Amino acid sequence: MTIFTSSCSISPASFWEEFHKNLITVKNSDQGPWGGHREISWKSKTGNFFTSQKVIDFADKNEWKLVDSISFSADTLTRNSIIELKNDDYSIDIFRHEILSKLTVKDNKLFVFKTNWLAVEPGNARETFENGFAVLNSDKTELKIYHLWGECP
Repeated sequence: MTIFTSSCSISPASFWEEFHKNLITVKNSDQGPWGGHREISWKSKTGNFFTSQKVIDFADKNEWKLVDSISFSADTLTRNSIIELKNDDYSIDIFRHEILSKLTVKDNKLFVFKTNWLAVEPGNARETFENGFAVLNSDKTELKIYHLWGECP
């Protein structure tokens, strides 16, 4: 008798690799036993290519639910300027510490999504499902998504 077994693993946020895959410029994913992250960047030569609605609709179709959004300039964003976001403090801290420093474009729109993957602060002090982020530049030619899950630094 022969028994076949297979394992199926789900790769968090991998559905984004199907979103305009011909325009992807960066794909980074690190998945370890305690958590991981995914980062994908797109660039179009056509202005207004990546619209807010396209991003929100694609995310929603893949079970990322929009929680909040805000327009900001990367060089002037402070804790006080994002106080209007309704997200929990840990979600905002993940954005500030893990994503903001990577942004080179000044004027952006940030979308915060609730995902099905939990992010946990080391030591289990805080946790959030609001750990999916999309950043769209002002001329809508560049899009970046970030997803952090598990135990995050």
